[in-house]
Order: sequence, then C-alpha cells, then structure tokens
Amino acid sequence: MRPPDDDEPQDWWVASTAIPLAAATTGPLANLMSIVALVSPWRNNILWDRVGIDGTAVEVGFTDPKWCIALNALSLACGLAGNIFLLCNFTRVIRYIVALPMSICLWLLSTAILAGLTASMSIYKSPEPPNQTFSQAYWSAVISAALYFLLALMLMINMAGYFLGHYPQNFILTDDQRTLILQTMAFIAWLAIGGAIFSQVIHIAYADAVYFSNVTILTLGFGDITSPNPVAKGLIFPYAVMGIVMLGLVISSIHRFAGELQRDNLVMNHIERKRKAVVRRSETQPGHEPDGAGGATELSYRQRHTRQRPIVSTITAPFRRNSAGTRLHQMQQERDRFNAMRAIQAQTARFRRWTSLVISIIVFVFVWTCGALVFYAVETELSYFDALYFGFCCLLTIGYGDVTPTTNAARPFFMVWSLLSVPTMTILISKMSDTLVGGFKAATSFVATWTFFFPEKGQYHWNGRAMMEKVLALFRGKDTTALVRAQDQVDGVPAGSPNLDVEKGTTLRQRTPSGQGSSHKKRVISLEDLARDSSPSSPELAQQLAQAIQKTIKDALTGEAKEYNYEEWVGFTRLIQFTNPNSSQKSEMNGDGAAEGSRSGSGMMLDEDEFGVLSWDWIGEQSPLLAEKTEPEWVLDRLCESLVRYVSMQGMTGDVG
Repeated sequence: MRPPDDDEPQDWWVASTAIPLAAATTGPLANLMSIVALVSPWRNNILWDRVGIDGTAVEVGFTDPKWCIALNALSLACGLAGNIFLLCNFTRVIRYIVALPMSICLWLLSTAILAGLTASMSIYKSPEPPNQTFSQAYWSAVISAALYFLLALMLMINMAGYFLGHYPQNFILTDDQRTLILQTMAFIAWLAIGGAIFSQVIHIAYADAVYFSNVTILTLGFGDITSPNPVAKGLIFPYAVMGIVMLGLVISSIHRFAGELQRDNLVMNHIERKRKAVVRRSETQPGHEPDGAGGATELSYRQRHTRQRPIVSTITAPFRRNSAGTRLHQMQQERDRFNAMRAIQAQTARFRRWTSLVISIIVFVFVWTCGALVFYAVETELSYFDALYFGFCCLLTIGYGDVTPTTNAARPFFMVWSLLSVPTMTILISKMSDTLVGGFKAATSFVATWTFFFPEKGQYHWNGRAMMEKVLALFRGKDTTALVRAQDQVDGVPAGSPNLDVEKGTTLRQRTPSGQGSSHKKRVISLEDLARDSSPSSPELAQQLAQAIQKTIKDALTGEAKEYNYEEWVGFTRLIQFTNPNSSQKSEMNGDGAAEGSRSGSGMMLDEDEFGVLSWDWIGEQSPLLAEKTEPEWVLDRLCESLVRYVSMQGMTGDVG
C-alpha cells in the first residue's frame, strides 16, 4: 500500500477517480429514494370509482407495521451516515482507511435492511389484489436498496485498487469535481423540497410530488400531473427556474469531468504512443526525418551524410559560430520534428472527437434500450416498441404525454432513470457538435466563403488580382512582375516582397481596423530570413519582448486554442531562451544543442536552468505542444520570465540604457 503523500504515477484511473466521484454524486439520489420509502405507506387501497389528478384510479395508503417504519428509518440513517463518511473522506477530515470502510459497511447495512423489509412485507404483509397494491414507496425502497448495494460495490473496487498499490489512499479532487458533488447534493435536495411543497399544495402523495418536480425540472411536460390551483401555478415559476439552473450546472460539471478523464487518460496516452512511435522511427531510420505521425521524408544525399542530432534550442542557432547554411539545415530538421508533432496533434484531435462520439452513442443506446426494457416489464399495457418510443421522447425532452409511466413501479424507476439518462443525452449532443455538426459547419462556411452568399472581406479582391495575373500572362506573353509589384503597392504590400512559399515560410495577414481602408498587409517570414537573423541589440530585444507579450496577451484573451506556426515559435523561443544579449556570442553549445551556460558582463557564470530557460525537443516529453495550457498562455508565461531575466541581467551588467 502506498503512503498518503505518494506522488508517483497512478493507474486504474476509473477506480481511483471516476468511481469515488460517481458514488459521491449518486449517494444523495439513493438517500432521496429512501426518504420517499420512509414518509409514505408501502401499501395502498385502490378506489376504482374515483379518478385522480393524473387520470388513474385513486390510491389511498394505509398504515404499515411499526417494525417496518422503525427499520426503514434505520436504513435511511445508515445511508445518510455512509454519505457523510464519504464526504469526510474527500475532505480528509477522516482517514481513508477508516472513512471508506465505514461508508461501505453502512451502505451494505442499508441494503440488507431494505432487502429484508421488502421481502418480509411481500411475504407476511402483502397487499390483497385486486383492491390493494404496493405503493411507490415500496418500489422506492427496492430501488434504494439496489443503489446502496451498487455504491458499496463500487467503493470496494476502489479499496481493492488501493490495497494492490495502484494509487495512494487520498482522493485528489479538482475544484470542478468538488463543485460537482455540491451541485448534485443541492439538486437532489431541491427535488426533495419540491416534493414536500407540492404534496401539500396539489394534495397528492409525496412520491407523486417528487415525480412531478422531476418532470418539471427536466422540462418534459407530460401533463399527467398538473397544477390545479393558482398557488401551485405561482410556485412553479421560481421552482422550475431554479431547478433548471441547478440541472444545467450539474450537466456542465459532468461534461467537464468527463473531458478531464478523457484528456488525462485517453488522449494523452494516445499522444504518447504516437510520439514514441515517431521517435523510434526517426532513430531506427537514419535516412529519414519525421514529417508526420504516419510517415517520413527522405533526406538528400548531403543531408544524410552531414546529419546531426536535431537541435532543441532555436534561439542559440543564430548566435553560433556557424554559417547561415548550417543554421538553416538545423532549423529545417527541427521544423520536420515540429511538423511531426503537429501531425500527431491533428490525429489525436480526430481520435478524441470520434472516440468520444462512439462512447457517447454506446452509452446512449445502452441507457435507452435497457430503460425501455424495464418500462416494458413494469407497465402492463406497453409494448417494447412503445417503451422505446417513450424512452426516446424522454431523452430528447420532447414530452408528448401520449405515453407516461402509470404504475407504482414505473414512476420511481423513471425518476432515477431520467436523472441518469438526460445528462447522457446532453453529452451525446455535445459530442455530435464536436464532430458531425462541426464538420457540417465547416463545409457550409467554406461554401459560403467562396460563393456569392457570404464572402469574406477582400476575398473577391484577391480573386480579381489572381485573375489579372493569369490574363496578363496568357494574352500578353510577357513578364508581368512589374505590374504585379505595382498592384502590390496599391494593395499595401511592400514592393519586392517574396511570394508565399509553403515550404519556406508562411504569410501573416494583418487587417487594418474598420474605417481605415480595406488594404491587407502581407509579410512573409522564411527559414532563410530566420537563419540570417543576427543578434538583437538591447533596445531591439526589449522592443521585441514587449511586442511578443502584447501579441500573446491578445491571443490568450480570445479564448480559443490558437496554434502558432513554426516560424512564430522560432521567434518566441529566441526571446524565451535569451539570457544575456551582450555575452550571447560567448555561449557554447554541446552536441545535443543544450546550452552549457553563458557568462555575463561581470564574469559571472549563468546557469540557464536557474533562470527557468527551457530546452526541448518538439517530439520530446517536455515539448510545449504537450502542455496543459494553451500555446498563447504557455508562451506568455515564458516571455514574462524572459523579461524578468532581461531586466535582471541589465542591472547586473550596468547596461540600463
């Protein structure tokens, strides 16, 4: 068994994280069903000559034996205590080795009591048909016993993983996970409060009132139970609004939790497998350099015979005593590794989207078909097809009301099933938005951009310019470079700017603000330009740092996961890894491309690791493309550190101007 402060890697992530959180969020639902079983009689008399508010025969409960009520209350107390011990385990008020066994034992005790009670009532105090029947409270006790047993079994799996040494004993919850537990408890409490209020206002049984509250909050609107008086109708306004808000918060938290589990245990493992495969391929095939997750690019004869290990630090390349050609070759190698990592990211993004969609569909189909099977079994006049139809309408919150749960066994099961299935449907719709709907939107956006419906600003201007080039080259048969440059100057492009070269650079467009004209400025950055770049002076470095920080702040504030191209990363990493511009020419590099150190103007040796300067391989374990933060956030943090280092070094060398 591992100690509480163990920070070693963990496995069995479902048992260590998902199971305890599922138990903490499902436990209050089991408590609610146990409350329904306690406050209402377990047997009803059927008054066939009277019709209730829901259109069925009126049922009136009669008193249960005292031993049944006492044991029922004891089971509720044990269930609540088990929930409290689990919460104390999460908050570390009580030790794991004490709190978790107590939760398991208390929930098993509640299961045993309720199972014994339901069996005893069925054998010794069974209602006499056709004028008597078991009430919703009885079936709520059956469901509560099943939930308590399932929760105890889940926690036993968690304890087994702890005893086998797969993870330490303490639960490490994020803020979102703690919030999910609190939101679930508040939502279940809101259902219980709604049941108490509407049972008195509408004059129905507590179980029916909880069912009515559940249908209201889920916006199903069956219409089998409605508000008959102005008081009840007025209470619907605040109750429904607050309940829907609580339900939305719970679903949002569940969606975030599922996303965290997927990223930490599915996506990252997929990225790691692909990354290791690319690394092995680049090491075992000396004539190849990775250009993607699934292939390699053949190197030239000169490159194969002069090949060096890929550099991991782009900033130091221009400051070496190497020629521009050597630096260009090194940067081309590094760009291949960068592109390989980008290809892995693209494959992983597709894998994440489609895997999530497939899992969501499987869960949806399971919940839908199994729920329909139960409804078919507990409803006397319902075919399986009608049960599927009813379940589908509930999952989509359509709520026609032509098929509704009518029996005393169907309504308690419906309440539990709906609370578990409606969030499942919501998550499925979200996953479909990430894949199918996202692809449809991209296709329609592409069509709209290149047609006469919704063209982008300047799109036809670019097409007209391209058409002018083709027409001049086709009909005049002469060099049109001068005309194209003249048109470039009209468009705001500096004369003599090189054309876009996908292999050598990328075009950066900067749109002018509205009201200042419609010209577009184009600036092409190529690897040749970066390789010929010289060491900046102190004022230039300060200006570049300020401009880079301003750019990354704007990118981070957009809220989108922006991805920088390789040329932009080269500029950022040079600023990030730059320690002392006045002595950078003295910095020597070892064979791996990692800086051994730089000497300041005062003669002090500067260890780059001490200042937080990072060196990485783009497909290595420390690649910034694998960081949990977005790329603008990661770059912004490193640039601010670089600015602090720069100011510190200026103070040490006395070069403040």
